[in-house]
Amino acid sequence: MQIRLRVDSYEAGVGAVGGLSTFHNNLYPRLVKRGFDIKTFSMRFSPDLPTREEFKGVIIRRPSTDVDLDVAYAWTYDILHQYGIRVDYLTPSEIYVVPRYFTNFGAVPSPFRMAEADVFSPHDWMSYLRSGLNAWLHPDLVQAIFIHSTEPGRIGGIQHYNLNGTSDKFDLSDFRLMAKEDYGASFYQGLRLIRDLEFPLTFKILHRLSNSALFTVSRIHRKEYLFGLKAHGMRFGEVEDRVFAIYHGVDTSEYRPLPNIEKKGFTIGFIGRCTPVKGIDVIPELAAILVKKIPDVKFHVVTKTEPQNYYYKNFAERIRDLGVNNTVIIDNTFYVGEEKIKVINSWNLTLVPSRYEPQGQVDLESMSCGVVPAVGMGGLREKVVDGFNGIWINPDDLKETAEKIFQFYKGNYNGRSQDEIARNCRESAEKIWDWEKRADVHKEIYTYLTDGRVDEISKDLNSLLLPKPSKI
Repeated sequence: MQIRLRVDSYEAGVGAVGGLSTFHNNLYPRLVKRGFDIKTFSMRFSPDLPTREEFKGVIIRRPSTDVDLDVAYAWTYDILHQYGIRVDYLTPSEIYVVPRYFTNFGAVPSPFRMAEADVFSPHDWMSYLRSGLNAWLHPDLVQAIFIHSTEPGRIGGIQHYNLNGTSDKFDLSDFRLMAKEDYGASFYQGLRLIRDLEFPLTFKILHRLSNSALFTVSRIHRKEYLFGLKAHGMRFGEVEDRVFAIYHGVDTSEYRPLPNIEKKGFTIGFIGRCTPVKGIDVIPELAAILVKKIPDVKFHVVTKTEPQNYYYKNFAERIRDLGVNNTVIIDNTFYVGEEKIKVINSWNLTLVPSRYEPQGQVDLESMSCGVVPAVGMGGLREKVVDGFNGIWINPDDLKETAEKIFQFYKGNYNGRSQDEIARNCRESAEKIWDWEKRADVHKEIYTYLTDGRVDEISKDLNSLLLPKPSKI
């Protein structure tokens, strides 16, 4: 039977370049090829985006116009109030803090007939208002809710600290609480409205829809979500067995080794936002240590940002203060497509020193190109086996990080050479992380949900949801 899937994703189709669009544009066209009927409602970021688009078999609709701020406020207020979530703090100015996310997408009615759908799949807080509305209008419509990060993590209220990999214990040992080490205060960082959408509202939707499920993007992210529920007063044990973790994938035919790309000296690459969450601040000190050990080392830092960015200015000043101007090259370019693949292929090592990273994508893209990733915390540490298909680094211990990179440079990291680890990277990407294989897993998930078998997902599919990188 063909599954009629309706997706809510603020990034999708042409013109979308974020992490969510990478997920959407890789997964859902592949599910179309597997017999799904898929229609996506997405945001219209700019006027040149079409209001209707067919993207590799997925029909994408975008709003033709914004709604009034007062309309967005009323919609948001009424839905949260209907679910018993406090709204005494809510004002139009709260919504205006994130302009257009509500007026162009979050508070705009869906153009699709949900009464004819088999599954509704909302992604991230921008879609949860419609998720809540659909749960009331169509209580028999199964929902597969996806959360890709949380507000406290994005803002820096919490950090991942799974130094030894994500533990099986349900405790806070894998986290750092950044608000004076206070659990509640750390999980209360960020905009309250977004937190209310991510935690209380999703909990209450799951409570209402007993055959639906919520999916996080790694084991540590699942813990993060459940701890966030607890911090926001929710009895998470009532929905815990319908909260799953599932890893993303990578297109190994697109991200591939390019043999004709010349690697000059020993180049360490970084690509990401200019923020301590992504760990960019470790680079100047790390460069100052490594340049004494590896004379031909270069850091290629790709970070598209505004020059007046506070972190960017501090970053550039620190590079000058440490005298590593000729070692660290800042590249303020947003690379996409083939140019991005060429850039990754020009590196000997990809540095991904994130302190908060629910899933991570650069590590997969790097591995798929046959370039070894040196990864920090979070979901990165779950997809990389230290010394097998990458290197584990601690962003807070730069001497240890430098020594690990130096051992890799010398050609003997945990008994393996650069070439051997690089081969394992590519093989891991092809055999485990390729989107074709991940799409097969998503097909199983949606099939189980439409068959009313949500209680069997963990038992039957766990090894597929969370494959182990060493088993190839």
